Amino acid sequence: MRLDLLVGLKTVDLVRETAWLALTGQLGWSERLLDLRRYRLWRFAVPGAAVDAGALGAALAAAIERSADFYNPNKERLRWAAPGELSAGETLVAPTVSPAHALPRAGAQPWQLGLWVTDEGGEAPALARRTAAQLAAAGLALPALGLATGAYWELTLAAADAAEALALAGELAVSRGRHAGLLLNPHYQEGWLLALAALPAAPAASPR
Repeated sequence: MRLDLLVGLKTVDLVRETAWLALTGQLGWSERLLDLRRYRLWRFAVPGAAVDAGALGAALAAAIERSADFYNPNKERLRWAAPGELSAGETLVAPTVSPAHALPRAGAQPWQLGLWVTDEGGEAPALARRTAAQLAAAGLALPALGLATGAYWELTLAAADAAEALALAGELAVSRGRHAGLLLNPHYQEGWLLALAALPAAPAASPR
């Protein structure tokens, strides 16, 4: 069983703003990158299906409200991902042949991708043990509790199809030099694609 918690800032995210300016202003993504958002993803995992997802979610929400470990309610807001919203994840890699990303091909449409970037796996075993102890004290004893975290980037890219959107995400995200890739350093970070979906195209502007 898996539960995913997304935490985002209520105020302007300066990390997101810096990444946006670098990608669109210096790295040539102004025509491809339509939107960029950043969250922290906390992924809770319980082996097997011995615990009801609703009971676990309610207990976790109560524990998180009593704790300062996961978010600061004064400046951050949280949202539980809907069941099936985020996948187990497949590794995101830089394309071996870099696609031409300067201008979208004819027929391009918006694609939204969710990229989870973790540092060396992103496990948080000490925090997982502390959270499990809090849940046990509240009456929910778990066989085990896995916990991993990392930055979750939500990208909206102009692409002709899912394959091109995935290739573009790898090119944009995985750093391979000063002018290639920005969001993920492959020397110590891992990237997981958790979501990929086509969005409705923006309506054409009315003629004047």
